[in-house]
Amino acid sequence: MRSGRSFLLMLVVAAGLGGYIYFVEMKRDPVTDTATPAREKVFTIEAGTIEDVEITTATSQIVRVSRKDAVWSLVAPEAPLGIEEADTVEVTTVISSLESLERVKVIDENPATVAPFGLAPARIKVAFKTAGDAPQKVLLIGNKTPTGGDLYAKLDNAPGVFLIGAFLEDTFNRKPFDLRDKTALKFTREAVDSITLAQGTTRVTLAKTGTDWRFTGPNGARADAAAVDALIGQLAQARMTSIAAADAASAKPAEYGLDKPQVVATIGAGSTKAELAIGKKEDDTHFFARDLSRPLVFGVDKALLDELLKKADDFRVKDVFAYRSFTANGMDVASSGQTYTFAKKKAEGETSLEKWWQTVPASKELESAKFDDFLMTISNLRAESFVAAAHTGGETITITARFGDAAAPQTETVTLRKVGTVVHAIRAGEPGAAVVSTADFDRALVLFKELTSAK
Repeated sequence: MRSGRSFLLMLVVAAGLGGYIYFVEMKRDPVTDTATPAREKVFTIEAGTIEDVEITTATSQIVRVSRKDAVWSLVAPEAPLGIEEADTVEVTTVISSLESLERVKVIDENPATVAPFGLAPARIKVAFKTAGDAPQKVLLIGNKTPTGGDLYAKLDNAPGVFLIGAFLEDTFNRKPFDLRDKTALKFTREAVDSITLAQGTTRVTLAKTGTDWRFTGPNGARADAAAVDALIGQLAQARMTSIAAADAASAKPAEYGLDKPQVVATIGAGSTKAELAIGKKEDDTHFFARDLSRPLVFGVDKALLDELLKKADDFRVKDVFAYRSFTANGMDVASSGQTYTFAKKKAEGETSLEKWWQTVPASKELESAKFDDFLMTISNLRAESFVAAAHTGGETITITARFGDAAAPQTETVTLRKVGTVVHAIRAGEPGAAVVSTADFDRALVLFKELTSAK
């Protein structure tokens, strides 16, 4: 009996709970219960219409940027040469933050005083104009809330105090340097056709013909296009890290080491040029510098100086051969008074498969794996260093490689000479010689002798 009554009681409780869930929970409006109330925007601004912004920072500095013909300029504080470009990315961050600014919470619609909020006077002031708007809109920003998550703020023409996100302090508290265009040297990267690095008494000069770079000083060697492009990229992306002086002349160039700079980089683009001089150390990671077309003295990162102080050899092509094993279609190798010629051709009865053959002094099919190993070993030779005077004797082989289009192949000739344990690679048309791996040379020589001596 007792167990029956208990079971009946449980059924009643379950039914009651089910009814509650159905009538209360299931009928509740899910949008009303779960949605976060929409926050009110502080300003009603059409995107892209702000054309002037003036910020008074927490340290009472005033910085103003203005837009004309889609270009933002820094107009206050006044630049040494008048108006100068602003940092578009930094300005856009400020603009988009003003356009999307929301009230997190209204604190007081009509406080007796705003002093407790750090708004009398405000710590930070942001004033802006939109296109066709005569009066400024002004945002006043005060202290952080006790928890540090928000900032007190108000409009200058309304009494109400509200909260905005504390992360916006860094966005709006922008100093003049923050909004200045910090490009260290201005030039059109794609138009660059010459480079000079004056490193004290040493000069490295490079010139571009078509897509190829060559040295015009101190020698006429080939330049590594990737290394030169990296140098141009470093200069194009170089940014000021500080402003040391508004006018180098009045500040005395010797104070910054700019009377006798460590390096002057000159970028040529047709009839135009841009020059950057780097002087003394500013601190452990920055050096004083100047774009010679402007009076400013500014800081740059040490990494830029390191790039500009590289030696000529750092920009030389390190690969001894331009061909690769898969692009080669012919080769002559002269050794010990005998020239051997190798070529790709189809074997009798074959319609498509090409194999390597020795054609001179006698015709014979070569062991494919061994000849591929020889080709790759030679093509992988790289300069470990360079010397001005090449070996004139020693164990010698001269290689002329043909590669590319078989109907009109490119050719290149390199002489390899071993004296003692040092191997020089002397490339036709190049000054001096490259010092290459002795082990790789020895391996290539062994493979060559096995190939040519086999029946």
